[in-house]
Amino acid sequence: MEDLIMNAEDSRKDDLQEILRRLVSLENRIVLLESDKAYPGQTRTVPGEERTPDDSGFMNVDFSFNAPLENKLGEFGLAWLGNIVLFFAIAFLWEYFNNDGKPLIAMGVGIISAVIVFAVSLYFRKSYTYLSYTLGLFGFIILYYILLRLHYFNSKPLITNEAVATVLLLAVVGVQLFYALKRKMKVLAGLGFTMALFTAFACYQVHAFFLISIVTTGLALYTFWQYNWWKNLIYVLFISLFLYLIWLLKNPVSLVKTPQDLTYHFAFIYLSVITAMYSLVAFRKPNADFPENSILGIILFAGFTYSVLMLVLIILHFPLGFVPFFLAISVYCIAYSVILKFYSPWKYTPALYALFGFVAISVAVFGTYHFPDSFLLLIIQSFLVLTLALWYRSHIITLMNTFLLVILALYYYNTSGALQTVNFAIPVVAMLSARIINWQKKRLNIKTDFIRNIYLITLFFSLLYATYKGIPGQYITVSWLLIAGIYFGLSIILKNFKYRWMAMANLLASAFHLVLGDLAKIELVYRILAFLLFAVISIFISTYYVKKLKNKAADTTDIP
Repeated sequence: MEDLIMNAEDSRKDDLQEILRRLVSLENRIVLLESDKAYPGQTRTVPGEERTPDDSGFMNVDFSFNAPLENKLGEFGLAWLGNIVLFFAIAFLWEYFNNDGKPLIAMGVGIISAVIVFAVSLYFRKSYTYLSYTLGLFGFIILYYILLRLHYFNSKPLITNEAVATVLLLAVVGVQLFYALKRKMKVLAGLGFTMALFTAFACYQVHAFFLISIVTTGLALYTFWQYNWWKNLIYVLFISLFLYLIWLLKNPVSLVKTPQDLTYHFAFIYLSVITAMYSLVAFRKPNADFPENSILGIILFAGFTYSVLMLVLIILHFPLGFVPFFLAISVYCIAYSVILKFYSPWKYTPALYALFGFVAISVAVFGTYHFPDSFLLLIIQSFLVLTLALWYRSHIITLMNTFLLVILALYYYNTSGALQTVNFAIPVVAMLSARIINWQKKRLNIKTDFIRNIYLITLFFSLLYATYKGIPGQYITVSWLLIAGIYFGLSIILKNFKYRWMAMANLLASAFHLVLGDLAKIELVYRILAFLLFAVISIFISTYYVKKLKNKAADTTDIP
């Protein structure tokens, strides 16, 4: 019995010692976290606990925003300012020796300076973390600048062979990116991507320029997939936009077909491939390490960039031969939207690519038939797009297609308005579209009548215009009265009050035209016909409302 009691006491003591040890360990961890706020980036070890050295490199720096403003400026601001001044000092020193006819000495001074900067960065790695961080960054910048000036932007290049100079620069950038990816240094990787793109721009050969850009884009996509570095991907896209624009604008305008145009055919292919690479983010599964709207942002920004570049490319070099380009774009976008429909976890992506493809088709139709002959095909295409929206179950496609139809109709009326086929096609398409939206409202995820009302308003005004332009003057009022009757009949059949309002609005328009136009212009016989028809339809509608009001009153009195 005594042995059992002693064993129980020993067990209690062991438990208490274990609790005390855990409390001490927890207190040490809290002290470590508090000290990290004051000294970011330094490696410390909790007493009684083994810890491996921090091998994340000098790039993983935490900023202390609790320090006074003076400390921030002194530690961070002066570190950047000092490194910028140091870079210019080394650049000017290189310039001095190079202009003095001593390119080897200039290169040696530059490379030795970069090595010294790296050495100082490593020396300050523990004691001055942020200064070490900035020195490491500028060490790579100095080294890249010195190697760049061995051939590029140099009237007396030390390396005269452009291919050798480009390979040397890419080798240095490749080592830098390899180190950055291995140590998971996001900022250093972004700097490496910038240097790679600038190297591509510097060499300026079309194939080298775009092939280097493609590889850089691929690496940026890899970092997004592997490390969720979505900001780097957007940054690379932003830098690429400006470099591609400068590349396209640097050459003179070519309005006549020349062998030089082949360069810009390749440019179209390469730009399309690069944009298609960015489109791959649509297959990235949701992840807590990057915001969901970053996918949408990348896709929209890539589409905007591609649209701007295509606009510049076509205006400058293919003002008369852009139709094949847009046909190719439309085929790719629609096919890709179908693939996304089945495999992308982001439900909005198929609609975005389908919309871009439909816009490309519209541009190709315009380029083939021009205005106003292309209006009929574009109006019919609007209805086809709406039917495809049913398959995509896309509210976005429906909404955008509605506004595009209205803009197209307004542009047509403003520029031409003389083609009877188009005049009557617009109300027909508006009518059918309104019926489809009402029929498939749930499938399209439409919760209000806003889109349908736009189609009905378009139907009302476009049908008035079509009959006014397409029917002899003496029959205009009669035709409008008949349309009012049709609207009223539809309201009864479909049990929809909106068609009754359209019928009354049509009656009002008929009355104005009858009084202001027909009384002075048309013959007596047609005037009599118009007035009789107006009276009959007005009386019939009036009797309907009287009967409807009586039925409503009767239903009300029957309620107990």
